[in-house]
Amino acid sequence: MKSLPIFLFFATAASGQGIDIFTLTKPTHNNPTNTISFSLPESRVTQLHESRSEKLSFNVPVIVVNGDSIKTEHIHIRGTSSSQLRRKSLNIKLHKKAIFYEQNDTFSVKKFYAVSMNMDKNYIRNKISYKVLDYMNITIPSSSYANLLINNKSEGLYMVFDPPAEFAMKERNATVVIRRLHNETMDDMAYDGISSKDAAEFRKKFQSIYKEIIRKHKGEELYQKLGEVLDLDGYFTWLAYNHLFQNGDYSDELYLMWNKSSNRFEIIPWDFDDLLHTQPHEGFENRNATLHDKLIFSSEDALDVTVANDDFLYLKFLQVYQQFLEKLTPTVLNGILNSVYQDVYPYFLQPEIISQSKYDQVGPTDMIKLEEDILKIAQFINNKVAMHQKKIEKLLSGVKTSEK
Repeated sequence: MKSLPIFLFFATAASGQGIDIFTLTKPTHNNPTNTISFSLPESRVTQLHESRSEKLSFNVPVIVVNGDSIKTEHIHIRGTSSSQLRRKSLNIKLHKKAIFYEQNDTFSVKKFYAVSMNMDKNYIRNKISYKVLDYMNITIPSSSYANLLINNKSEGLYMVFDPPAEFAMKERNATVVIRRLHNETMDDMAYDGISSKDAAEFRKKFQSIYKEIIRKHKGEELYQKLGEVLDLDGYFTWLAYNHLFQNGDYSDELYLMWNKSSNRFEIIPWDFDDLLHTQPHEGFENRNATLHDKLIFSSEDALDVTVANDDFLYLKFLQVYQQFLEKLTPTVLNGILNSVYQDVYPYFLQPEIISQSKYDQVGPTDMIKLEEDILKIAQFINNKVAMHQKKIEKLLSGVKTSEK
């Protein structure tokens, strides 16, 4: 086993930790790598590469996943941003389940998204996010890296996702799954085992958050009313993550699933390729005019603005944020980063895969850039955790003092 010692120099005034050592550990053996392979006429491959914003479908009778030949139901282009680039994301449905390998596990799916990660710098931001949030007990769909080949030529590194709606209904026994856009608008709603009339009632429950609850209630009553419809601890944890990791675009990257046991919506986060941005999607001028110095990164969603501006709700958010930071110790974060490194490492050893990164919007990558990026993320986030712990502790202590 070969380890790469990386020295992280923290600002003593911010963290009080001085110098910490983060070691990137290469796998003792190459982890199982996933492959997805199918054939197309060369004219169709050219069309796939050169098309822009077209939702093309492809007639592929058989696809091979990790050596298993499986009949397909459909393969078509999905996504908005990737459809404008050479390496397209795909929606794939099979006649039977395909098995994908993770580092210490496997999962099987009949339908999956093969996401090209064109904007996921060094292909690690989504995976880091899912592992951190999973550690925080947030529901995350199964995912794994995979090499996508067409006519035995690599299209580059992809991430396979169990689609959030299908995952929620299959693995979490959810009744309804809603893809939230901004505020009360929805991109999609899926439901199972209920009538369309009942589904309409769940739509009203979701929309009541914006049309009634945050408009009519304040303080502790607002907190209680929201908690009857939405898992606020989970939602606050997601807000804390987006703030800490400076997610530039997240308010419309969220699924809500109805949990029959708790009788409320719980979150399934989605799409984290905009991490570590200097400002949110709407820009800091607009954000600051609305949120001021509050520890929420974006002002795009009305619920988030309400969390920031209602004193009682913001206090509850800060308490969840504090717990989040306490759990995300340097040991935990560095372990997650090293785990992602080991996940992706075997693929970075294969030039035919990584060479396709030259077509990505974020530009080409290689092993050196990967390792440098992980170094920077570890240093930046560990420093921010320490800084925000002190800031939130001061804010909460101020509340306790005023209560006395």
